[in-house]
Amino acid sequence: METGTFPWERSCLNERELMKAKFTLLDLEKESGISKTTISRYLSGGNVSSDKVLKIEKAISDLGYIRNNFAQLLRTSQTNLIAVLIPDLDNPFFLKIIKRLEELAQQQGKTLIIKTTGRSREIELKTIEFVRGFRVEAIFLCRSELDDEVLASLKLDIPIFSLDREFKSVYSIVSDNYKSSYTLTKHLLEHTQRKLMFFSRQLESSSVIQRIHGFIDACQESHRPSLEYRYDLNRGIDFNDLLSFIKNNDIEGVICRNDNEAVKIIWFLNEKTSQNEILQVKICGFDNIALSNHTIPKLTTVDQKIEEMCDIAYDLFTKQVKDEPLTIVHSAEMIIRESSL
Repeated sequence: METGTFPWERSCLNERELMKAKFTLLDLEKESGISKTTISRYLSGGNVSSDKVLKIEKAISDLGYIRNNFAQLLRTSQTNLIAVLIPDLDNPFFLKIIKRLEELAQQQGKTLIIKTTGRSREIELKTIEFVRGFRVEAIFLCRSELDDEVLASLKLDIPIFSLDREFKSVYSIVSDNYKSSYTLTKHLLEHTQRKLMFFSRQLESSSVIQRIHGFIDACQESHRPSLEYRYDLNRGIDFNDLLSFIKNNDIEGVICRNDNEAVKIIWFLNEKTSQNEILQVKICGFDNIALSNHTIPKLTTVDQKIEEMCDIAYDLFTKQVKDEPLTIVHSAEMIIRESSL
C-alpha cells in the first residue's frame, strides 16, 4: 500500500515534501481546531484570545504555513513598511543609522526597506518612486543628493525625514558639522606647529563642505595655512601622491572627511613613519566608528551621536507631527584620543 494512504502515515512525509506543500486557512483550521474566521482575524492583526493564539501559532509552525503579506496589504491600508535610503554600505556611519532605525522599527512591528543610491540624484529619484510603490509609511533620507526644489516637485504624500542633510521642505535632523570641524581644528592647532590639511573628495556632500569651512575659518583665525587635498572617488586614493603632498607641504596634521578614510591613512602613514620616510603626522576624523578606538594610535574623532539623531527622527514619525517642517541641529562630541596628541 502506498505511503500516505492512511492518516497515521502522514508522519512519513519527508522534509522536502513538506516544503513543497501549500497549506491554506482550511488546513490551519483542521490542525488547530480554531475557526477560519478567527485565524483570518489573527493574521490580519485583530484581537484573538491568548489561548487561541498559541494554538494558531503552533499549527502555523507544524505545517510550515507561510503568511501572505501581500494579501494582508490588500485587506488593510497599513503596510508597516519604512524606507531608508543611504548613499552606500561602505561607510560604517550609514550602517549605524540602519542598525538604530531597524531597532526602533522592530519595537513597533515595522520592517525597513533599505536601498542604496550610489550618491546619484537619478538613482535616488528612481528609488523614491520604487519604494512608494510598496506604500511605505515614511521615507528616511540619509545625506540626500536632492535639493528642496526637486523634493517639493515630487509632491510626496507620506512623511519624509532627512538625516545629516538640511532641507526647508521636510524635517531635517543634522549635526552641526561646521562647529564640530572648527572645534576639532582648534584642538589640532594647539598640538601642532606646522601646516594642517583637510582630506576630502573632489565632489562632496553638504555636511563635509560645512566641515571644510569650519576647518578653514579655524586656521585663518590662528593665522595658520589651511591646505586641502581632494581625491577622485572614481579613481580611489592615490596614497603615493598623498605622501608626496604631505612631504612637499610639510604637513603635520590631517583632518579627514570621516573615520573610514582616516583609518586607511593612519595605517598607510604608520608604515611610512616606521620606515623613517616621514615624521609622525597627527590625524583626526569624524563619526566615531567602532574601528576608531582600535587603531594604533587610537583615532581622535567627532561623535555625531547617530543613534540619538535617529531617535529624534523616528519619534517625529511616530508622533505623526503635522507642524511646518523644521531643522533640528543635534549636538556632537569631540573624542580626543592618541592620534592628535
